[in-house]
Amino acid sequence: MIPYLSYSSINLYLTCPEHWRRKYLLKQPQPSTPALIVGSAFHGTVERAVVEGAALAALWPAVWASKLEADGHTVEWGADTPEQHFNDGLRLVSASAVQAMVSEIRPRVDAQGHCIERKVSIEVPGVPVPIIGYIDIVCEDGVPGDFKTSKSRWSQADAEGEIQPLFYLAALHQMGTPAPGNRFRHFVVTKTKEPTATVIEHSHTWDEIFWLYELIRQVWRGIEAEVFPTNPNGWLCSAKWCGYWGQCRGRRYAGR
Repeated sequence: MIPYLSYSSINLYLTCPEHWRRKYLLKQPQPSTPALIVGSAFHGTVERAVVEGAALAALWPAVWASKLEADGHTVEWGADTPEQHFNDGLRLVSASAVQAMVSEIRPRVDAQGHCIERKVSIEVPGVPVPIIGYIDIVCEDGVPGDFKTSKSRWSQADAEGEIQPLFYLAALHQMGTPAPGNRFRHFVVTKTKEPTATVIEHSHTWDEIFWLYELIRQVWRGIEAEVFPTNPNGWLCSAKWCGYWGQCRGRRYAGR
């Protein structure tokens, strides 16, 4: 039995159960992508800036180097170079809109320190393992938030349609530190030519959170029953996005 689930693993099962099986049960290795390295380094830079009060651009080189040392060996860079992605990230954190947004963020501070990248978990009736995750930030007013990079601007509807906040809100409630009004904030940075930064806040109902519990139970029942169909029509099913594509769907094209 797997020891726990996470929000990302649940989301992956919903996207492609066969990909989930290969990653979490078979533990087959797959290459990482430049986008994941850049995203991770961006998160790390913002988190340090919020805690330390330092300039984003000043922190970026050290954070990038750390992520590259830890995970760079697994990345398939293709025709790109690490330097190109370093410069893309530097342009992002140097944008005035991004700097202005980050300068206004204030994290909550408790006995454990700043509420940044805080581990949380929930127990779901009918699921024998915990569901764990990490909240990017709990702001000083108690509202949890997530740092997000996107290729395009987010709308209010985009933010409200996200499932991830439901997990965080449920976890904080189970931990005895519920978010006021079940509110959640997205700090969204667009990776456009002129980067933008937007804060989108919304709230959720308890019906939505109970719906999340049932969704998790359905995923667990599928895992227990060893139901792992492929999803060839999903966005993940391509040589670009799936590290298992060559072993899975790509086999159909062998020898052509």
